[in-house]
Amino acid sequence: MSTENQATRSPKLQEYLQAWSKSIGRVLQDVAGAPHTWQELPPEATQALLDSLKENSINIQFEASQNLGGNQGFALSNKDVVRLSQLLLAEPEDGSAVVSDDHRDAIGELFRQFAGAAASSLKGLAGGEVSFKWVGLDPFPGSPGLRAGLQWNSPGLTPLSLVAELGSTLIAALNPVTPAGLELPAPTLPPAPLATVRDPKLELLMDVELDVTLRFGERQMALRDILDLSAGSVVELDQYVQDPVELLVGKKMVARGEVVVVDGSYALRVMEIVSPMERIESLRR
Repeated sequence: MSTENQATRSPKLQEYLQAWSKSIGRVLQDVAGAPHTWQELPPEATQALLDSLKENSINIQFEASQNLGGNQGFALSNKDVVRLSQLLLAEPEDGSAVVSDDHRDAIGELFRQFAGAAASSLKGLAGGEVSFKWVGLDPFPGSPGLRAGLQWNSPGLTPLSLVAELGSTLIAALNPVTPAGLELPAPTLPPAPLATVRDPKLELLMDVELDVTLRFGERQMALRDILDLSAGSVVELDQYVQDPVELLVGKKMVARGEVVVVDGSYALRVMEIVSPMERIESLRR
């Protein structure tokens, strides 16, 4: 692997990397309870990090959509995967531990939180909504158009280093140039037309506030088990960590998505939603 294929960076491309880096730092601060500062590694240090990641490393892949498109990947060492997973799971740091399925699930959840925070931060840069679809713990497809070494530091904690990998399509959206070398603004998608005509009677109810609930899963329990609950008890639900959570209005599901952290608060990034008319009909039942 080499860093020689880095593209000339436009201000928008640099701002994109900064948005990801700051978002990762904010989530790490929430998880670790300590501030994290970030820096981009110089080319020599990035190359040294790449060389160390040829073995004993894990790759993470997202696909950007909506007002940005293309592949966004990350590579980090198994040691950092274990350490971050232990941090998220509130486990004591154990440098001798090897990567387990629990660690893979935890690092996937943590990076989905990173992606949710980054998507929120990038709205202004992209000119609208941005989504990062989780692809998996997979190697980057093909050769990245740009690799950047990034590092986060916090007092008393081991520095976290990883390599961010951007695909050529994503770079073109952030770094568009004409043959003459003149930079052009990145294309934006027009807002979707509001084709649904509302019932005039419903207009009277549009300002009514409704309680919404996130449902992570369910489980039936015998009364004796409920009475036996105490501090420290674990109640296992019927959903896996990677399954989408449901957004309910009353008892009706109106959307599904994944939980993210935005500015220290939990939020839902909607991945699937029923149509406006179906939402209205579900509330009528």
